[in-house]
Amino acid sequence: MIDIVNIVSSIEADKRSRNIVPTHALLSEINTEVMRLVKEELNAGVADGRLSWCETLNSYGFSIIKKE
Repeated sequence: MIDIVNIVSSIEADKRSRNIVPTHALLSEINTEVMRLVKEELNAGVADGRLSWCETLNSYGFSIIKKE
């Protein structure tokens, strides 16, 4: 599960540690982190056999693997 509050907190903490002002998390930074986490979750789902994937013309597709 993606925790947006944790992502914002992490981005702000990183900026404070590097003395970057202002410290607020930009939407683009939040989106980048969310996409990283989504890709990580998708890869884990494929790796453990819960999801399958395929290449489409313009992207990638994912499907649930049904265990019967």
